[in-house]
Amino acid sequence: MRYQVVAVIFAVLQISQVGNVNPYLILSWFLLFFLAIYIGNLPTSGVNRIQPLMSRVVRPRLQKEKVRYYPRITRRKFFSQVGIIMATAPFVSKLLGGMKGRFAFYVREIHMVFPNLPEGFDGIRIAQISDLHIGSFGTNRDPLREAIELVNEANPDIILFTGDLVNNFAEEAKGWENIFAKLQAPMGKFAILGNHDYGEYSRWHSEAEKAANFRGILAAYERLGFKVLRNESVQLFRNGDIIGLGGVENWGTSSFPRNGDLALASRGIRHLPFNILMSHDPDHWDKQILAQDFYDLTLSGHTHGMQFGIEKGDFRWSPAQYVQKRWAGMYREGNKFLYVNRGLGYHGLPARVGMPPEITVFELHHGAHINAMLN
Repeated sequence: MRYQVVAVIFAVLQISQVGNVNPYLILSWFLLFFLAIYIGNLPTSGVNRIQPLMSRVVRPRLQKEKVRYYPRITRRKFFSQVGIIMATAPFVSKLLGGMKGRFAFYVREIHMVFPNLPEGFDGIRIAQISDLHIGSFGTNRDPLREAIELVNEANPDIILFTGDLVNNFAEEAKGWENIFAKLQAPMGKFAILGNHDYGEYSRWHSEAEKAANFRGILAAYERLGFKVLRNESVQLFRNGDIIGLGGVENWGTSSFPRNGDLALASRGIRHLPFNILMSHDPDHWDKQILAQDFYDLTLSGHTHGMQFGIEKGDFRWSPAQYVQKRWAGMYREGNKFLYVNRGLGYHGLPARVGMPPEITVFELHHGAHINAMLN
């Protein structure tokens, strides 16, 4: 069996070397199939091997005097098989639940108070989405149609998308225009690039082919209604006041490429009293952004919360915490805040367990005391 597994992985990797062919959906379902087979074997290490056992059950034993249509089975064998089924059932149910969980969209509302927020922006609502990995949905339009309805129901003034539109290829975003056209935000829809938006996770026949794919991804963002900020900033106007919004290209310690230029992204808004930054990888916050002491609120994504974890009250755990210091939710250092969105899509294994796809809605208020509260 191990040789077949290696052969399938090798075949998928070979597919990924061909431009315009998206192997991620194939690989995702292979991983799911592989996990479904082997996770059931975990609790049975002390029991006889399943294959010989099942062969005895399935194959009727022929005897000279008569044909038995049901196999002989001892009490011990019967209870061992029942034990296997009972031990495996929770894992299978979790697996199936995780598959369903990838579409269990969750709207998380956060109220924040800043003394330096201009009064004209009091009550502004900002919706953040991140990490769509739209190719993982294949031709299934319904889940994201539902997600977009949830975004609109939150009545955001502005929508910010913090990167990873695709897994790797521009073609993944084709055919979604009518669905994303329904996103409503009177003050605009802005986006930045994530590490998957550069086409770095495939081999290309030429640099020209890779560059064409990148141009296609940029065009897809615009086609879906987002203005991409590539180390740029814009001024936002509301009720006679102004705040700044900056967006950097991907910058991180563990993901590539590193194209973010914070200084360039901050031009034209440094004189403003309040500023928001979009940076895909949360590692950027500790490495560069905090030291600038400039951006009041930074929005990131990237981690997905590793699509697996436990969040109950104050208890939070995910394998993601062993990879990145800031892996999900709100973080504060002094009067500066970072929020890491858990992602709206999925990548790799087509499942989410304890880490549902997230739509974050921030409602900002002007007030005397800085504060952030989950509603």
